Amino acid sequence: MMTTSRLRMYTLASAMLIAAPASGQTPTLRTSTPDHPMLPRDLEIELALNAAPKHLRDGATVLVLDATGYVKAKEGTNAFTCVVSRRGGDVFPVCWDAEGAKALLPIDLDDAKLRLAGASIAEIDRLVADGFKSGNYRAPSRTDVAYMLSPMRYRIDETGKVTPSNPNPHVMFYGPGLTDADIGGVRGSLVFMNKVGPDGMIIVPVGSRERETILSESRGLIERVESTLGYKPATK
Repeated sequence: MMTTSRLRMYTLASAMLIAAPASGQTPTLRTSTPDHPMLPRDLEIELALNAAPKHLRDGATVLVLDATGYVKAKEGTNAFTCVVSRRGGDVFPVCWDAEGAKALLPIDLDDAKLRLAGASIAEIDRLVADGFKSGNYRAPSRTDVAYMLSPMRYRIDETGKVTPSNPNPHVMFYGPGLTDADIGGVRGSLVFMNKVGPDGMIIVPVGSRERETILSESRGLIERVESTLGYKPATK
């Protein structure tokens, strides 16, 4: 659920970004945009949960995207919330712990509402950056964990072109403001920062054996997701 400050931010942003409708008309949200694709509900639930370790999946809360934004599709019993993020056309499943769900998940929720309402990706990026400065968003307040153990991640541009990323299942620890120099990290090694900022993450990839197991167990889901997204791998 949006806080009052974030709801106000969304309302003001919508007023700035969307042309006023003609008298007597009611503005409507889009059902989808190419870079924020809608997925069949059951498939999106399965993809969202694919980010989590198996022992957390049954008890995790799951959010899915519909024409109004993200909605709760499954009520959980543990501290984790799983969602297929689409921010900036970067489509991937992630499972947040309680602190991540409070501090960082709201960015995904607001991104979807703004994108479906007509805001551009660049405009949303500026609003998020301003939101951290104004206090509408905040960095995690403690060191905790989020999971991105799924091998699936896709870049979808504003025309709908789908480009898969190399599989990189990993665990993330919140590291606001930290740099690779702070943690001794090197990109592509056993630990590194994904970015520097209030939403920076310490990335810890799984081992090669675990990665191959995850890939093997996810092949059927990968085929269904890529078919739904309209992506066809090149044949050798």
